[in-house]
Amino acid sequence: MSGTSVDGSISAAIIRTDGDESVERLAALEYTYEPGGVGASRPVHHFTKAAELAFREAKGDHSKAGEFYPHAVERYFRQTFPTDSESERSSRMERYQEEFLVRVPQHKAVTLAAVIECSTLLHAEAVERLLSETGTSAAEICVVGYHGQTLYHAPFDKVTVQVGDAAYLARRVGIPVMYDFRSNDVAHGGQGAPLAPVYHRALARRAGFESVCVLNLGGTANISVISPSENGFVAFDTGPANGLLDKWVKERAQQSCDTGSQFASKGVVDRAALQVLLERAIVLADGRNYLDIPVPKSLDIRDYHYDFPEVTRLSLEDGCATLNAFTAECIVRGLAFVSGIPQRWIACGGGVHNVHVLNQVRERVKATFGVEIELVGADSVGWSSAAMEAELFAFLAVRCDRGLPITYPQTTGVAAPLGGGRRQEP
Repeated sequence: MSGTSVDGSISAAIIRTDGDESVERLAALEYTYEPGGVGASRPVHHFTKAAELAFREAKGDHSKAGEFYPHAVERYFRQTFPTDSESERSSRMERYQEEFLVRVPQHKAVTLAAVIECSTLLHAEAVERLLSETGTSAAEICVVGYHGQTLYHAPFDKVTVQVGDAAYLARRVGIPVMYDFRSNDVAHGGQGAPLAPVYHRALARRAGFESVCVLNLGGTANISVISPSENGFVAFDTGPANGLLDKWVKERAQQSCDTGSQFASKGVVDRAALQVLLERAIVLADGRNYLDIPVPKSLDIRDYHYDFPEVTRLSLEDGCATLNAFTAECIVRGLAFVSGIPQRWIACGGGVHNVHVLNQVRERVKATFGVEIELVGADSVGWSSAAMEAELFAFLAVRCDRGLPITYPQTTGVAAPLGGGRRQEP
């Protein structure tokens, strides 16, 4: 699994499962293909994020996105490196292109096709590394769950784009590949996300948890509320999690994230800025505030921003504290649409290390609903925060192969439980 942050690594995992209630976690790794850090060039990250711009401009149309891509690269580099002069920006782009094309030498220029091929190659390398490090042969693996790289997600327009060459991946690793998990749901009126609830339910049942809330803090935050009944789960995206915070820290401190909440813990929540964020930060194209829309619902990472004077005037530390408060408040507002809030909460995703935001969630849930929640990281209950999404798509691959549903009315808003995915043979 490669997240929308394109953070330079791909998560890979091996599980043994029937795609239903039997889940055994066997192995996992984080395959780092592009280390970050101050001063790192990160060409894969930059050219992939430019592809997001192209798809957004093309409203998900692949052929148009390819035409728009050169312009999107120029625009992306101007926005990302605003202090560069024209000559500096041109030099930087040329240097990054040379570094990128080393990964896909058959391409002579960085095009959208080259970005997709590079992404596929990196996923193949992640599979091969995992098999090699665990001493596992391809023959021992039944199927690979390949999500692909999300470049555009507009479920209200019935469009979602995950790119990647499943046919190439299957040939290279010699294993059948299940892919394209979201489009069937979106085509039938669903949000196409989140897909994790059915896996969260399997983990919860295996652990004997009758009632639990699984909080995923990736670029976007989403929750799965699991209850004892057969179809007792509801899930939805709540709003931003790491997406805005990481951008803020990168701009203000030239660091990739607020490690250990070092900045947020020294800051103070600015109430005026928080109110502006709640009112204006997630307004959809049709003018609706996302926070007012009933669940289930989902977001694209570019659906939210903080570019308001009340926010941009804040210090590094106060901005971090305020953005964390915004994340927590979005979660609380989403819970207003849920019947029954569990006391047991399990956090996963990169934000599980953000102590400040976890404390904000505890405080806001108690203040709003009077529920004292026990919020712990996934690793503390024998799950894996880092490998959760990779395991999820391994699980969904088997589930899809068996013709079992992966989306439901209470998770994506589709009219009836629905299967998905397509199978590609080697």
